[in-house]
Amino acid sequence: MRKWLLALSYVSGMGAAFIYRYTILDWLGQDGHALLSILAAAALALFPVVPYKAVIGLFGYVYGSLAGGAMCWLATTAAAALMFGGVKWLFPEKGRAYLSSIPALDKFTAAVQRHPFASVVAARLLPVIPQSAVNVYAAAAGLPFWSFILASGLGKIPGIALFAFLGGSAREHPAAAGIAAALYIAALLLFGILLKGGWHRSKGSA
Repeated sequence: MRKWLLALSYVSGMGAAFIYRYTILDWLGQDGHALLSILAAAALALFPVVPYKAVIGLFGYVYGSLAGGAMCWLATTAAAALMFGGVKWLFPEKGRAYLSSIPALDKFTAAVQRHPFASVVAARLLPVIPQSAVNVYAAAAGLPFWSFILASGLGKIPGIALFAFLGGSAREHPAAAGIAAALYIAALLLFGILLKGGWHRSKGSA
């Protein structure tokens, strides 16, 4: 039932964003709304009622690739810090209890705790992993706060830069946007192959 409600709210949010797209664009483009826009982007990162890649593309379209990307990077990093801190310091027992209730995660969690920075960067680079799940899991696993924040900030850059660029220049330079998307996908595939190879080697040496 919860999955259906989540899917319904997601679709509703996307529909509302499409219906009121011109109103949203006008509001974002007004002078003095940059700070409010960052706060709105952070709220959408905390409560993702629409796909966040669409939010990044919208900001790139309104503010330009560089400014829009920087605003979304700041907003998502702040949202990640809030969610991580909330779980780590307000609900530490519940987080640890949840991880211990899934024995299959023991070895994985131990590996993540040995390499927190690299693990978070890798998770941020993989677009198939929900970013909110990364925030909660990292906090529950007890990763260091600043290592998590720095790794998150670094790992978010490629994806945010791509979608901000697509939003800012897709109309004027569709060929360049297509090449950028292809390079991004190729880089992700290469990263996945390397990650899989490293995982198999670590299992073989265990």
